[in-house]
Amino acid sequence: MKAQQEIAMLKEVGASGQISLGKKYAGQLFDMQIAADGAVTLTPVKVVPLTHAVQEELAVYKVDTVAHAAVPAMQGDGWLTPERLARRAAAAARTPAEKEAARSQWEEENKEAIEAMNERMAKIGSMGRRIHEWRKEKALREQNPALTPADKVV
Repeated sequence: MKAQQEIAMLKEVGASGQISLGKKYAGQLFDMQIAADGAVTLTPVKVVPLTHAVQEELAVYKVDTVAHAAVPAMQGDGWLTPERLARRAAAAARTPAEKEAARSQWEEENKEAIEAMNERMAKIGSMGRRIHEWRKEKALREQNPALTPADKVV
């Protein structure tokens, strides 16, 4: 059996935070351990995929609006928590008249903010419009390099 030879290398971390170990290690997966004193240890590892029978199943939430109303602090994980699913179910169950009433109520509550935003859009334009104008000016400047950024293209 061939004895393993220890090799010591001095490596510098680049500006992007990466180091190069050499082509010998290309594609290899390493377990990185960082000690309290800042020492970094890289240990080569092999990953063995789980068989289908061993894999965990994703959590499935069932919406029970009656139970959720009785227990408001129910816990869940991820984006689709039981509370979110209950709100979605309640929103889907609204009649068109209820949807219109909720929209009207929201509009009335946010009337000042809507008017302020409309004034701002009239004054400076929407972000989409401003990006469109900027791209148009950029294309014209590329076609005519004599134009400066101060030259407004209309």
